[in-house]
Amino acid sequence: MSIRVIQWTTGHVGREAVKGILRHPELELVGCYAWSDSKIGQDVGTLCGLAPVGISASGDIDALLAIDADCVCYMPTFPDIDEVERILASGKNVVSSYFINARSWGNDVQSRLQKAAETGNVSLFGSGIFPGFANFVAAIMAQASYGFKKIRFLESVDLSHYEAFANYANLGWGQTPSDQWRDTSEQVLGTYSECIDVIASLLNVPVSGIRFEYEHATTPNDREFFGFPLPAGSIAGQKCRWIGSVGNNDVIELEVVWNAGKGLEPEWPVRHGYTMEIDGDPQIHTRVKFIPSESQMQGGRPADLANVVTAMPVINAIPAVCAAAAGIQTYADLPLIKPYYTPD
Repeated sequence: MSIRVIQWTTGHVGREAVKGILRHPELELVGCYAWSDSKIGQDVGTLCGLAPVGISASGDIDALLAIDADCVCYMPTFPDIDEVERILASGKNVVSSYFINARSWGNDVQSRLQKAAETGNVSLFGSGIFPGFANFVAAIMAQASYGFKKIRFLESVDLSHYEAFANYANLGWGQTPSDQWRDTSEQVLGTYSECIDVIASLLNVPVSGIRFEYEHATTPNDREFFGFPLPAGSIAGQKCRWIGSVGNNDVIELEVVWNAGKGLEPEWPVRHGYTMEIDGDPQIHTRVKFIPSESQMQGGRPADLANVVTAMPVINAIPAVCAAAAGIQTYADLPLIKPYYTPD
């Protein structure tokens, strides 16, 4: 019997999630929430650039929660904790690209979500590419090393090709450098720190503390990406680092470098993907890169791959999440998540 799924919004990542649900042999799309009034009543397939699928997007949350569905794939522009709590309490599992274990949202919120999941006897799981799947791959690599001492993970990306560039406005991009943007980044990007928890659990690392480090880069000239202006002297890049320590030893290090094109001050190297290093015996070094599909290249939208690799770790986890015990689940709790061969 198919696992019945409701897609919650059809933005950049949500559209790819819908495609993933429709192609997955164990999943069935049975509903869709539309945040925008202009999308209400439209066929979900049409909203996602596909042929009609016979399901209309709805803005009626009560009606959607009344649907006999097993899971909600939750991907709005910004998460609403009350909304997630309500979905869980209604008896529907939730998978999302917004969090890992909800620790960074505070003990109160994490407890509310855990209680709601227990009330509904369902699970709550968060992933994406990073935070989420890529750092899970980094942890798995340590299996091949004897007595590892440190794990380092770097995401390095040029965001000048990213259509949703304006999302970085809330981190101070386009604004004059200020100490406030360090605090804002720590708060807004707190989900990244949750990856430390999962890696530590997977690798039996007794982390005693997590710290955050931040640097910004500025543009020496006026720039504009997808209609978003970056005046000369404004923030146009940042480097963030989350470090999990055991006593005085730094053991887990996650770093994110985001640039808006070349020629920033300072100019950090961009490797376009993920670099993972295990300091052990032997030492392990690997790179993960993503290459646009032929259809993405032909459509002139190679950056769409970022939306696909964010959506698919979430979609592929749905069967395991629906079978899991009630409560907040992570990669450290679930069995190995399996993709499926889906020929055209």
